[in-house]
Amino acid sequence: MVGTLVTTIQLRNIRGELMQFGTFLDTNNDFFDTVHFPSSLQVWSFKGPGVYLLLGRITKEFGFPSMEVEKMDKLPFRKNISLQRLSLPKESKVNKSIR
Repeated sequence: MVGTLVTTIQLRNIRGELMQFGTFLDTNNDFFDTVHFPSSLQVWSFKGPGVYLLLGRITKEFGFPSMEVEKMDKLPFRKNISLQRLSLPKESKVNKSIR
């Protein structure tokens, strides 16, 4: 599953190990929650804001689904090519002389 990170909550379990919960937006702009247990979090930690590829299993607790993340990685950022084409051209010498 692919999602844009919205927020995370960090806490310690009963054994004192670090674990986290995450909230993401999917490609339909729907929220989904994730659980990151210590074993997966040690290998696959959050790397700041951005879009993540997540692998795990969906569980349902108290009638609400969430993903228990087994693996995840932040996807690389790539500039939007169509926006680059829309950028204004650099000022030419002709334009400067008109002013």
